[in-house]
Amino acid sequence: MAKTKKYSFLDKLILPVAVVVAIFLLLGTLAGSMDPRKHAIIAFFGLAYPFVLVINIIFIAWWLISKKWIFALVTIVVIAIGFKTLKATFAIGGDEGGAEKPENSVRMMTYNVHNFKLYGGDNDEQVKEKMLQVVKDQNPDVVCFQEFYTRYKGNFDTIDSLKALLNAKYYYFVPTNKNDYEAIGLAIFSRYPIKDKGEIHFNEGYPGNMCIYADLNVKGKALRIYNVHFQSISFEKQDYEYLDKVKKMDTELQPSKRILRMLKSAFLKRSSQVDMMKKEMASCKLPYLIAGDFNDTPASYVVTQITDSLNNSFIKKGSGFGKTYNGKFPNFQIDYIATSKDIEVLNYKITEARLSDHFPVRSDIKLKP
Repeated sequence: MAKTKKYSFLDKLILPVAVVVAIFLLLGTLAGSMDPRKHAIIAFFGLAYPFVLVINIIFIAWWLISKKWIFALVTIVVIAIGFKTLKATFAIGGDEGGAEKPENSVRMMTYNVHNFKLYGGDNDEQVKEKMLQVVKDQNPDVVCFQEFYTRYKGNFDTIDSLKALLNAKYYYFVPTNKNDYEAIGLAIFSRYPIKDKGEIHFNEGYPGNMCIYADLNVKGKALRIYNVHFQSISFEKQDYEYLDKVKKMDTELQPSKRILRMLKSAFLKRSSQVDMMKKEMASCKLPYLIAGDFNDTPASYVVTQITDSLNNSFIKKGSGFGKTYNGKFPNFQIDYIATSKDIEVLNYKITEARLSDHFPVRSDIKLKP
């Protein structure tokens, strides 16, 4: 009787690919602890981590179907080695909360509203109203806005609109770009009194990327809110057009190099910005929360360094991959809410409102006694 072959031709073809992909996954798990200013290449593996994770899971399924138990086990071990990165990227279960917030909690929300425009188009009154309705429906006590656009009077005076809509008479708006009749910047709206406020300007990066903070009086308890917008990649129209080609497997060398350079530049600038934020947060004597557009993925150096010692609301109460980006670049989780350890995270919700290039994120939190 002929001896049965142990490995099929397809197995032999897949095995080296699976080994390479497993190595890529391990490199991706290192991204959170390795500064891109010293190890720029590792940052790219961190960016690719969600995709590489899915490919590894597909390989596990293949090995199980073909009864190659040892290969399936090794792949599972590789994923388990990066468990910390895994749980920051993908969550099971979770709690979205309800329409009404729990008693004695603060409903927090962060939303990059893309200047209240539809993908860079002209100001659209209808889109703005839909975005404001999304915010109203979530009924937040505190909202952090990035790329917040307002005019000083008229229908596009979004400051007055939000104050009335949310019954939030306290706000702090810092323009990063303005003229005599309109402004763009970061804003915090609150139903609780603002006792102190400030801004943190990053040494590197676009002026629109910065952080503002407000110290709130929440029923006699102090709470600091950091609203941050880290360095974006700053893709232009031609870059998005090329990414569409990539999705169709139609790639060219020069645009690829340009996009890689832009990604690397953003990695490096965000690393410098993280240094400033970590120093600021370490000096804060109050219970605090940081929210905003981090422009990076859960496996990244930026997100890991900022949230590692905090309660990451997605890790605590999220589910799935938690994608918050709604643009043409692959849809990642890049918007976050994280709190100091003396604050309890009660729930976490992403509202898939396809109006801005970001989805709003909401979380109910409770100050511990």
